[in-house]
Amino acid sequence: GEFDELSPLKWADKLITTIAAPRQLIVYQGSRHSVGGPAANLGPSPQSYAADWLLARCAGESFPSERWFVEASGRVTKTAV
Repeated sequence: GEFDELSPLKWADKLITTIAAPRQLIVYQGSRHSVGGPAANLGPSPQSYAADWLLARCAGESFPSERWFVEASGRVTKTAV
């Protein structure tokens, strides 16, 4: 979440930019560590997305390195990492 108290966003952003392998970071606006609220309700479901992501990786599917910002409206803005 944007206001994650256990893994502050500045450190998550730093980590995601130092990893050389394909990576993805999804940030939910206004959410804390236990992602919830409007962004999680109206945007991609965190639990479903994680399950689908893992299934795709196990199937050998590739993905672009991206940072997603999920707004409270559910709108997703994707930027390259």
